[in-house]
Amino acid sequence: MKKGIIILLILLLNIVVVPVGAEEEGGTLTGAQRREARLEMMQERRQARLETMEAKREELRIKLQEKVTERKQKLAEHVNDQLNNINEKSTTSMSRMLERMGVLLEKLASRVEKLEERGKDMSATEGMIAAAETAIETAQAAVDSQVDIVYMIEFTDESDLRVGASAVKTSLRVDLRAVKDQVKAARKAVVAALGSAKAASQVSPEEGGL
Repeated sequence: MKKGIIILLILLLNIVVVPVGAEEEGGTLTGAQRREARLEMMQERRQARLETMEAKREELRIKLQEKVTERKQKLAEHVNDQLNNINEKSTTSMSRMLERMGVLLEKLASRVEKLEERGKDMSATEGMIAAAETAIETAQAAVDSQVDIVYMIEFTDESDLRVGASAVKTSLRVDLRAVKDQVKAARKAVVAALGSAKAASQVSPEEGGL
């Protein structure tokens, strides 16, 4: 019985210790490496979205051909493509903004570290930096989820095509507003961290063009 318990403990220790060793071997990613990894991930997600969008676009085209006139078919396809392009441009813009915020926080954290070495109490600012980092991560997760959405006009026949187009426009507007609110919250947290650093150090940190 004791022998079995010892073996179990060894197995558990291996489960815990091996990942830690692997992490130490790999080291901690720098901000630039994290951004590069995120860029690659976003490119993969956008490519997957393009493939999904193309499939849905073809699905919509076939449905339109069966149920509406050629003129309305072209109009509906144009509207549908326009909505997805708006989503693409908006999420790309928000991702870039969040990336700039992340770079700014890295610079601020470095400045705070130097000020602490000179005897400044920057504990409050460090807490605000951590809060800002969390806000950026939350906002980025919202952007990532929005990137994956492909909008498509839903309708049963030509008579409710206009209603379907209006509904999907509203859906896009509501979705983007919710994500933008998260980005604004992240920006507010970053500005608060900058203000805290300025107050604590009496030296204006670089704003980095935010």
